[in-house]
Amino acid sequence: MDFMKKTISNHEKTKDNNFNLIRFIAAFLVLFSHSYIVITGDPNTVPLKLLLGITWGGIAVDVFFITSGFLIAGSFYNRKGLVPFILARILRIYPALIVAMFISVFIFGLWFTSLKPIEYLTTIETYKYLIKNIILFFGVNYNLPNVFMDNPYINAVNGSLWTLPFEVKMYFYLTLIGLFINFIEKKSP
Repeated sequence: MDFMKKTISNHEKTKDNNFNLIRFIAAFLVLFSHSYIVITGDPNTVPLKLLLGITWGGIAVDVFFITSGFLIAGSFYNRKGLVPFILARILRIYPALIVAMFISVFIFGLWFTSLKPIEYLTTIETYKYLIKNIILFFGVNYNLPNVFMDNPYINAVNGSLWTLPFEVKMYFYLTLIGLFINFIEKKSP
């Protein structure tokens, strides 16, 4: 019964915590739910949506936010200061995001647009998609000019981006809360 004496925080510090399994299952459920929307273009075709008003993907996103919140809070307190925490969060999101946006715009966008390449590359909407989705603080843009116009879920290039502005804002808020807690702890006798 030694395992019952361990707290959640003890498990967070080790790899023996099943967070990877939980996140894998949640990722599968998101893909499962999104597959119905992508194929039909109708969010009401997702299993459980009409019956319960929620989808497996919705449940999975909640699981992601809960587990990520727990892990990020642990990361904040295990880092040796604010700068390493912020740097770790930037490196967690932005390198892959920037690469994904450039591939989306300049490879897939060029390939799938119904516009001529010069029209596509000179349209302001192309660069709005790129810049807004890299910045993230002002939401995301799902549409590239004339890309995926014949799909059931028309014109959406990367619907999964919707979570990233929330993630970035939560990092920001956690940083502010952590700074406030550290300030209070330093002022306490």
